[in-house]
Order: sequence, then C-alpha cells, then structure tokens
Amino acid sequence: MKRSSSRMIHRFSSVSGFVLAGGASRRMGRHKANLVLEGKTMLERQIGLLQAVCRTAAVVGPPDSYRGLDVPVYADEVPGRGPLGGIYSGLVRTRSEYNLFLSCDMPYLPARFLGWLIEQALEHQADVTVPRARDGRHPLCAVFRRRALASIRYRLASGQNKVRGLFPKVSSRVLPWTEIARAGFSAAILDNMNTPECYEFARRRLESGV
Repeated sequence: MKRSSSRMIHRFSSVSGFVLAGGASRRMGRHKANLVLEGKTMLERQIGLLQAVCRTAAVVGPPDSYRGLDVPVYADEVPGRGPLGGIYSGLVRTRSEYNLFLSCDMPYLPARFLGWLIEQALEHQADVTVPRARDGRHPLCAVFRRRALASIRYRLASGQNKVRGLFPKVSSRVLPWTEIARAGFSAAILDNMNTPECYEFARRRLESGV
C-alpha cells in the first residue's frame, strides 16, 4: 500500500467522534464491529482512530451489544433508519459543532487522513465534509456540523434514509479522489468490507504489511 502523508497527527479539541455500529451487516453475515484485524476488533480500531484526532469518542449502536467499552455507547434515537439515523443520534448527543463519523467497515483508514479531513471541514465550514472514493462512493467517513441536525431530522421524518440524499440539501464539501491523492494518501484508504471475502482479503493484506 502506498504510504500516505507523513504529517504529524493532530488532536482537535473542538471535534467529537462517533463510530456507527448499529448496522445489520447482512452481506457480511455477522456484525462488522466484531471482526478482528491485527488483534483488535473493527470497533476497537475505529475508536482508537477517533481518540487519536478527536476530543471525545463514542459509539452509536445497541448498548447491550457493546458492554465494557471505555467510551459511551448511545442507542439509536430512531431505530431502523440506517446510517443517517445513526448520524442523527450522534448529533443529538454531541456538544461539539464539528463531529467526525466513521463506519465499522473501513480497515485501511490512517489517523493522518482523518486529521486532514477535519482540517478541510474546519477550513471550509460546510455542513458536511465527505470524501468521494475512486468508484464514486461516498464512504461513511465524514464530518457533520451540528447545525445540519434540523435537515437530517426533516429527512428522517419524511421517510428519507439515504445519507447521500442529504448532501444537495445542505452546504456540502465533497472531496474528490484527485484532491485526496494530491494530499498524499493511498488509493486504498477508502476501501471497505461488505462480504466475508472482503474481510479475508483485508486480513491477509494487513498481516502481510502490503
């Protein structure tokens, strides 16, 4: 894997972080949060990333499933509404204007990239700052301002659960892959795991240090 930027990791005292861990993981066949890579569960890995760059870290998911963590676990305010419902639940709880949300299916994210993403959010002050992968996906790795809460609440009340559908409705800064690459980050960092085959590939890749 190509090495990303060598910039120092900075912890942002004004930003809170949330791991989204409430998904059903149907294609994987088991909860992605509990998948183990390099001796840690994906949930533990993502919490560690957030703690490296954010003032606080928390989990949005079923509290009964994640006992014993050293961070708060918040139940979904509106169960069964997918990642947008999880983002809403985090924004309801946060005391920070800027909030970084991560899913549990992105095994290659470096803390340096998350710091760079936060820098972009603070500089441009959009309601949502989100990367775009090479294949056009918008991964669940984005910074949401608390002021986007009303728009998210309206969409959920209207039965609209897609995170991507929110972007045209608020002030959004979408970071194209070319800009991410110019900042010195590898093409693999936004890859995710949706199937057992993807998990096995990630496990072998990380173990081999490629």
